[in-house]
Amino acid sequence: MISIFGKWNRAEKSIKEFSIKEVATIILCFLMGIAFSYLSLYFFLEEFYLLFFNVGDFIYVKENSGRLFSVLFVFGWGYFSLAFFQRLVGYQSDLSIKKMTKSFIIAAVVFVVGVIPVNLAVQSNLALKGYSYCNWFTGASFRAPDVWLKDESLCLQSGSLIRSDIDDFFEQHNQSGTSPTLTELKTFIADVKQAREGYISGKR
Repeated sequence: MISIFGKWNRAEKSIKEFSIKEVATIILCFLMGIAFSYLSLYFFLEEFYLLFFNVGDFIYVKENSGRLFSVLFVFGWGYFSLAFFQRLVGYQSDLSIKKMTKSFIIAAVVFVVGVIPVNLAVQSNLALKGYSYCNWFTGASFRAPDVWLKDESLCLQSGSLIRSDIDDFFEQHNQSGTSPTLTELKTFIADVKQAREGYISGKR
């Protein structure tokens, strides 16, 4: 069988010779490959659309430029899924495994080499669009997205411990296309902290 994926050769062992557990594992890996391919493409498109189409429209931006590289891993996961599909229908998967390994290696190398310059380019573009980096609203985790604000005065240290609530607060304003005042943000932070303290006191 010849396809755009190369020549397919029949495997020595057919699906009929597999145990139920082996078949279930193959199907699970096949579906997992499809799921990860979809997620890799989804993360890329979501970040690409935010940085190149929505940037400038929002007052609050969560930037994770590393997601732009997720599209590179679509091919590796695609070959991963193809390999298990070939096993399922009775064909050898050696070539797909080799292509999968090569794709992942290339994607990893491109990511390592390109992540810093791409991140710097994205940050420079955000700064040119009038955004300021907000350290207090950015999570401590390396994987946490960087937070940028159109109004630098809204980056308050007092909101650093309620980042999820701050995120919801700004997302609502992003959706409505409005910009909160400093007083509104301070009031929101005070109300959330008071509510949390009341909840903790009530549990005690």
